[in-house]
Amino acid sequence: MALLTQKKFDFASSGLATDTFGVVRFGGSEGFSRCYRFEIDLVSTEPEIDLRSLLRNPATFTILREDGDIPFHGMLAQFDQLHQVDEYVFYRAVLVPRLWWVTLTHHNQVFLDKSVPEILQEVLKDGGLTSLDFDLRLQGNYPKREYVCQYRESHLDFLSRWMEREGMYYYFGQNENGEKLIITDTRIAHSEMDQGKSMYYSPPSALDEAHREEVIKSFVCRQTALPRSVRLQDYNCQTPSLEMSAGARVSGQGRGEVYIYGDHFRTPEEGSALAKVCAEELLCKGERFYGESTIPYLRPGYLFDLQDHYRHSFNQSYLTIELEHEGSQAAYLLAGIRKELSEAERQPYYRNSFAAIPGGVQFRPERKTAKALFSGAMNAQIDAAGSGQYAELDDQGRYKVLLPFDRSGGGNGKGSTWLRMAQPYAGADHGMHFPLHKGTEVLLTFVDGDPDRPIIAGAVPNPETPSPVTSENATRCRMVSGSGNEIHMEDEAGSERILMNAPRKGSFIRIGAPNDPIIDWDKLMSKDGIALATGGFFDVKAQVWNVIILGESASMTVGNDNKFVGVLRVDSTVGARFNFPMLWEKKCGAEKTKWIGLTQKAAGSDVEITANNVQTIGGIQRALGSKVDAAALDSRMNALKTRVATNYTAAITAQTRLIATKSEVSGAKTDAAGQATTAAVQQSQAIADEAATAAQDARLAATRAKSSASEFRTVVKRDIAAASRLRLRAERTVLTILDTQV
Repeated sequence: MALLTQKKFDFASSGLATDTFGVVRFGGSEGFSRCYRFEIDLVSTEPEIDLRSLLRNPATFTILREDGDIPFHGMLAQFDQLHQVDEYVFYRAVLVPRLWWVTLTHHNQVFLDKSVPEILQEVLKDGGLTSLDFDLRLQGNYPKREYVCQYRESHLDFLSRWMEREGMYYYFGQNENGEKLIITDTRIAHSEMDQGKSMYYSPPSALDEAHREEVIKSFVCRQTALPRSVRLQDYNCQTPSLEMSAGARVSGQGRGEVYIYGDHFRTPEEGSALAKVCAEELLCKGERFYGESTIPYLRPGYLFDLQDHYRHSFNQSYLTIELEHEGSQAAYLLAGIRKELSEAERQPYYRNSFAAIPGGVQFRPERKTAKALFSGAMNAQIDAAGSGQYAELDDQGRYKVLLPFDRSGGGNGKGSTWLRMAQPYAGADHGMHFPLHKGTEVLLTFVDGDPDRPIIAGAVPNPETPSPVTSENATRCRMVSGSGNEIHMEDEAGSERILMNAPRKGSFIRIGAPNDPIIDWDKLMSKDGIALATGGFFDVKAQVWNVIILGESASMTVGNDNKFVGVLRVDSTVGARFNFPMLWEKKCGAEKTKWIGLTQKAAGSDVEITANNVQTIGGIQRALGSKVDAAALDSRMNALKTRVATNYTAAITAQTRLIATKSEVSGAKTDAAGQATTAAVQQSQAIADEAATAAQDARLAATRAKSSASEFRTVVKRDIAAASRLRLRAERTVLTILDTQV
């Protein structure tokens, strides 16, 4: 436009003609770790400018000078149409770098196993920048971090927070193609400006010379008291016994200590690096220099050498850290514009004010970007790589979760890092843990509200994973595993019980009122008391076998029943006892049999049989490992042996009558061997002791009865053959023992 006869400043938008606007005045600020911002008042003869298109297109503000222009590239964050004077329309533009775009993006997301530089690059690209728009000049060591959470933060706040923590900072470089974001952590990344390194100190006076127009007019120093040291303390749950402490010196002349707890470092080495960053952050505030100049190419992030200062120690290298720009060319407006100008506006001008630190001091940004903190709890879901049939934990019993806000697409075990779960009971070699399956809803809490330090507070039910106790069974306390194992306690009055149930083979233990799992109700007795049931193998082992039956007892064995007692067995019955062998046997009341000699009467004759060490298992069972010495017969047996042989039928009758009289057992044809077996079942320890003594006498009688024993054995064999319902194995064993001893 032909508004201006000459100009020192220019503004252009790529969507409009280069001479669309004229710059009236401007103000701008820039510095380390912040986006520069220029507010520019413009004038134009175009009243119908498309304001929306201006926001979409790059723009450039330029300070014009003979030795090379100073451009500031960027985007328009704001554009205002103001008022009109005659045919001229006034506008205001706000110019910012493309990095400002990331302030428009607010995210909630999780980064897993990535270093801070990797996270920075990912966020910058997500915010609209390309790899050509930024440059990372880093020297520090940045290990991968298991879990980093961005929560309710803009991209820029998230980036700034992490860079401030790690000691990184950024500034901008400008060239004819645009601006470039430079991120660094070291002072060796800074260089001198292209326009020159030396800056001259020249305070205002009447002796100013034209060739010294671009000079530093004011330069002052501010010294600030510093603490002596910094100390950091933290806790790492992976190394709970390791002291997580680190420190660094700030100034040898300082006083006091800055103590910080909970900065979330994981190793002492990482703590030492953070402590050093904190110390350097404080140290770079100790000595600051502030000045004013007319040098338009003075920029944050670049070095300059001060010269001609009256204090010689100030003539050294400095690093500019922040800058405020101001300028006007209102005096160049055509006289036809009816606008009053202030005294300052009657002459075009440019000036700036700046802050700097000594070039040998490492700059660190102030930690001023607040972290978004969690308050209360947050819901999440247990995550796993598998199907979820079984809980998936790591070697420390930790879980992975899916956060409801995460848009990174994580899942199948990639939604988070391994998280601890709070337990009601824990300790060395003891504790309590009920594993959680995939899809279970949990509540997360956060250490110090830090989104990077979540802990599973507990599981909560929902309609998809309902509670095992509801209004339908409110009197019960239940624990049910994923496979159906159950511990159930019923508190309803009159139905109190405890039930332990395993679905495998229908096994359960119930104490109290019946409410057993349905196995076969036709066969299951539902009575108060204790029930043990299983459809599979049941095994009980103990050092000592004790059986106590209080009340009724019934036992039935269908099939073989084999018992063996290696040393001693004592059966005691108080009251009545009934044994039902193949023949009928009944014993009532208390009976004591003294096994010294058993006298039988057969066919009117007396027969005395003495047995030694006979141990039997049951009334009609075979003798197992018993040792029977030879029976002794009275001398009267010799006289009666002929009548026993010829009157064998009468002997059986008399023998049966004797058994019925003594034992009240129905069923005839029980021979002498059967009686001996029955007596053995009823023996006690005291009787056994007496029998051992009597056996000694029996051996003497056995010697006298050798000749008649053979005939008696013949009689016994005939009697056994007649008793067809006696167990042949028992008779055969007795005869074998008698034969051996004789």
